[in-house]
Amino acid sequence: MWYVIQTFGGQEEKTADMIKRMVASDLFQDCFVLKRERLKKFQGSWNKVEEVLFHGYAFVISETPEELYEELKRVPRLTKVLGREMDYFFALGEEEKRLVEHIGGREHKAALSRVAVEEGKRVYVIQGPLKGYEGDILKVNLHKREVVMGVEFMGRKVELRMGVDMVDDRKFCCQ
Repeated sequence: MWYVIQTFGGQEEKTADMIKRMVASDLFQDCFVLKRERLKKFQGSWNKVEEVLFHGYAFVISETPEELYEELKRVPRLTKVLGREMDYFFALGEEEKRLVEHIGGREHKAALSRVAVEEGKRVYVIQGPLKGYEGDILKVNLHKREVVMGVEFMGRKVELRMGVDMVDDRKFCCQ
């Protein structure tokens, strides 16, 4: 099962690294921070950079949540395991797990989506993690080479900023 761990903003990667070092490896299959690629302009040219996608959160996959929770109490940068109620905590729902898997892939990194943008800012996703989520795109910021998608996550609507690489080819639009 997949669980979300809340930590301090900016400390996501350090927290995931501490969990990997301090928690017995047989209690979890993976611990990661979901990242995104995006393009940033430095000195006149576009460069690919990586940023944390879900600020303040790390993810852990475990089949032994009770034992894992006891071990996580020793990790100092951890604030809480989300969904903790009474003496257990809840896994991500199937839709949320699918979203994280689809967006992040095996490397837990949302690669740039290749898109074509029609006048009026209608986005056509050619390839990448946004494929299949076109209807969830709320905003398009061509200047920053990103789109904002709205998704349900942990019981609330969240906005994810996803990096895009624009294709300047009309054959992808208006068909």
